[in-house]
Amino acid sequence: MRVLIATPDFPLWDGGIATVAYEVAKGLHELDHTVDVLAPAQMDADHDFDLGLPFNVHRIKNVKDHYLKAYYHTFKLDQLVRKHKYDLIMAQSWYPSGIAASRVAKKYGVNMSVTVHGNEILNPRYNSFYWQRKMRAVFRRAKHIFCVSQYTAQKLIDRLGGLSEIDDKIKIVYNGVDFKYFTPSGPDKQLVDKYGLTGNKIILTLARLVERKGHDMVIRALPRIKESIPNVKYIICGKGNYEHTLKDLAASLSLTNDIIFTGFIPNDMRVRYYNSCDLYIMPSREILGKGDIEGFGITYLEANACEKPVIGSNIGGTSEAIIEDVSGFLVNPLDSNEIARKCIDLLSNPALAEKVGVRGRNRIVDEFNWDNICRQIEKMTIVNDITHTK
Repeated sequence: MRVLIATPDFPLWDGGIATVAYEVAKGLHELDHTVDVLAPAQMDADHDFDLGLPFNVHRIKNVKDHYLKAYYHTFKLDQLVRKHKYDLIMAQSWYPSGIAASRVAKKYGVNMSVTVHGNEILNPRYNSFYWQRKMRAVFRRAKHIFCVSQYTAQKLIDRLGGLSEIDDKIKIVYNGVDFKYFTPSGPDKQLVDKYGLTGNKIILTLARLVERKGHDMVIRALPRIKESIPNVKYIICGKGNYEHTLKDLAASLSLTNDIIFTGFIPNDMRVRYYNSCDLYIMPSREILGKGDIEGFGITYLEANACEKPVIGSNIGGTSEAIIEDVSGFLVNPLDSNEIARKCIDLLSNPALAEKVGVRGRNRIVDEFNWDNICRQIEKMTIVNDITHTK
């Protein structure tokens, strides 16, 4: 089968959609399907990265205008499908890839799927009648709808209230982790030396610096954590528009020397940071006014794959990424005291942290590896579609 993955983000760009698009492309290629990717050029080094891949990546301009973007993606997608006659188009987001895929799939009689991550369907920018009509058209046209969690699936159903024909199309396909890459090892000596971490207990968050991710609540919990664990350091990896707010908060609590802001960390460096921490935390919260939710949370899985215990929030899709008291712990993301207690429990009890971390990795290997996930996708789409067309 020949598959075209249409995505608004792709490595070297960071983020969940980019990661999923790359891993699904690689996984389906390894299952002997011919895979092409249509993605915007976003980084200067994209071309060199693409040359090392075993499948073809067709880069297009990164159009910024929200109206022109969908038309441009449709035009470029049409060119590819007309030339290569794909059997399946997999859109990694309803906008702009799904809009393009739905139009081209209809024109050429090709099956299509669309993946739902969470924020992209709730963004207030798309609340108007114009965009809602576009969104509903995409999900009507899709033969398969992949949601990264039950929570995300319910958000989609709520968002498209009354569109009953989508119910039978929805399939839950969790995100995964390359557990052969994200594997446990000792703390990275270069990072320990760079940040002066010798003798410290390390809490890590690796995420975009936005309000939803909950960095601020960890910072608010840090004074209480320091009362029990005085040698604790909090490492914040990422960039975003919330950085100044977080730094101001840290300064107001006299925590500037206890918190390390690393800036953006490229994908090939992430494992070194996971292996240098004692626990991973991201107490994400819902900001419904901005359409901002945690649909699942790949970083919890990456940290677990490195045998690190994780702490996440008890709302959103996080409760499907973390099993309470097995691979980590769930907390009220708005309760800094509860966050502090869980951090103290893990930092003061290395045996507990190790046990949770080992169970977390075992769960990744058994359930959340991309080999299994891509076989699920293959069975749900390619194999199923062949069966129904015979």
